[in-house]
Amino acid sequence: MAVDPTQRRVLRAYLRAVALAEPLQRELAARHGVSLGDLHAVRTLARIGEVSMSSYGNELGVPRSTITNLVDRLERAGLVERAASSRDRRVTLVRLAAAGRRAVEDTDVLLRSRVAARLLDLEPEAQVRLAELLERVVATRSAVRPIDDRGGRP
Repeated sequence: MAVDPTQRRVLRAYLRAVALAEPLQRELAARHGVSLGDLHAVRTLARIGEVSMSSYGNELGVPRSTITNLVDRLERAGLVERAASSRDRRVTLVRLAAAGRRAVEDTDVLLRSRVAARLLDLEPEAQVRLAELLERVVATRSAVRPIDDRGGRP
């Protein structure tokens, strides 16, 4: 896949930023007794709210057996709760537990991190622009198809 110099710069900058955030993510995951992947799943549930197990699995892109095992782990860690649907007793819902909400809202580790120091050291205008760009990237993540090996969209 051929990329122009600007695209290459964006991708390199992204990888460097992710590397800055990895120690922070590991500390957060350890602090709440889950893996990084599980922490991502907790954050996803916080974003989408109470949902059926199958919808949660679809949102995460995992099969039914995997979502069951994932929710088992998160429930044992006290981060999520299962509930029967009041509309359809065959449906099991999953929702964030109080500890899961605390894990998502945990900012102590973030505020003490190198990442926060670097971000908060930016000029206010740069912080606003960076926030806008990151929000745009995150908001469109599921709508954007990956680039294939020939440089086009599949």
